[in-house]
Amino acid sequence: METEEKEIKNETTPILEKRKDKIKNWLKNPYNLTLIIILIAAFAIRFYYFWLTQNQPLWWDEAEYMSAAKNYAGLVDYKLGGIRSPGFPLLMSAFFIIGLTSEPLIRFFGLFIPSIILILLTYFMISEMYSDRKIALISTAIMIVLWENLFYSNRFHTENFALIFEFLAIFIFFRSYFKKKNIWILKPKYSLFFVILFSLLSVFFRPGNLIFIPAIILFFLILNQSAILGRKYRIITLGIVIILIVSFFMIWPKISNHPIFQNYYQPQNPICIHCLTVFNGFYESLVPWLPPILFYAFILGLILFLLEFFISYERIKKINNTQEDLGFKSDIFNFLVILFVLSFFVFFMKPIGVYEFRWFFPLLPGMLVFTSKGAIVFSEYAGSFLNNKKISIILIILISILGIYAQYYHADSRIKNKIPSYQQVKGSGLWLKENSNSEDIIISASQTQHTYYSERKIENFHDNGIKGNETLFNENLKKLKPKYIVISAFEPGFTPQWAYDWPQRHNDSVEPVKAYFFDEQQKQVALVIYRFK
Repeated sequence: METEEKEIKNETTPILEKRKDKIKNWLKNPYNLTLIIILIAAFAIRFYYFWLTQNQPLWWDEAEYMSAAKNYAGLVDYKLGGIRSPGFPLLMSAFFIIGLTSEPLIRFFGLFIPSIILILLTYFMISEMYSDRKIALISTAIMIVLWENLFYSNRFHTENFALIFEFLAIFIFFRSYFKKKNIWILKPKYSLFFVILFSLLSVFFRPGNLIFIPAIILFFLILNQSAILGRKYRIITLGIVIILIVSFFMIWPKISNHPIFQNYYQPQNPICIHCLTVFNGFYESLVPWLPPILFYAFILGLILFLLEFFISYERIKKINNTQEDLGFKSDIFNFLVILFVLSFFVFFMKPIGVYEFRWFFPLLPGMLVFTSKGAIVFSEYAGSFLNNKKISIILIILISILGIYAQYYHADSRIKNKIPSYQQVKGSGLWLKENSNSEDIIISASQTQHTYYSERKIENFHDNGIKGNETLFNENLKKLKPKYIVISAFEPGFTPQWAYDWPQRHNDSVEPVKAYFFDEQQKQVALVIYRFK
């Protein structure tokens, strides 16, 4: 027996040594070592903010998704709004179905883990587009602390899941369809099916992500232009185009009247030129002494591509479905992503006044790539001008660190400042749950949050007052027979003006039982719960 054990040890020892040598050799590559450092930083930074925000109150949108999740799990009666996609709440409902009700745990598995997956996908996706790994590494490092994404990675929002499926679709398109490489058991001949599947899942989680799909379709047509426009398929192509045009005009009346479509299509608004400032907003530097370095890098990268594009007309005509000239083709794809997303907001949705940067998340692949390329080109040019390669490396590191620090600085202050917001709504919702029965009805403008926290039937002022009519509201009270009515400074858009002093004018019907304040001195009232006598 001892002899056999010694023989087994002798056989396994060389295998372990070989594995150690492989790991050592892999880490000797500076790109691999940089990747490990970036991933460790991603985990550390995102876990830090997960820990800070694990018990933060839910906002209106968050609570709507999570109330819908509880509805799918049979815990509450709540219908998801017409402009929302059911993908995210359906996924979140799985936690409630299996009995996992700890919000920190749900945040860990439902928010933190997906945010890390998104970081990994950022690297894998861009590394398939470009042979220069510096582009993927810089892009991934920026993505870790991109302030808008880092902020919403700690909220029950749909953006990260929609991006995960978008990045998966792009990754499979480049690696499996374009490069003809296997992805585990996924064969290249099935790649387009999964590209379509993940693209649709992205929209299923967030309708706004539909705007990246035309870029993939057009890029696919560009890669296959010789076949599509050739004699063999010319008639088929023409027939498909005619069918698509006819189908569009046939289904347009139904589409244009759908609530989701009407939410995104605003023909009455003027063209939204100010949407073009979105990149400066993404890369805005709130550090007084630090200019928006990443924004300048993005502009440089984009200008260099446009110059190359207009100069390289012959290269464009010769584009085909091969890996030849991969970097240039990837640039075209990323530019198309930016072009379609921007065009949607400028000419189609046309938001007036303030817009949210998260709406533009579908263009992140293009924005990250051109930012990274701009930083690399500038640094390498400076290094070659000074005839010193080390200078270019130092500049790349310096630009990345300064840009990342500005993003971290911006995200850190925003995340920490917003942690206590809506704390009074959360506290009142939990109080309502403890001081009511499952069949009780509550009137509140914070309908989504109070539904989620109290798990009671919440009616709002507008639905029961027919857009805020007090007379109809009073009549409906006789039918509803609610137990509580909540008056608060939150959600003014859902609270009619007459509601604020309604309890004082009907003090024979209701009495205050619980109050919440904005300040410790309890002078600024935030929310009051009244009980019907």
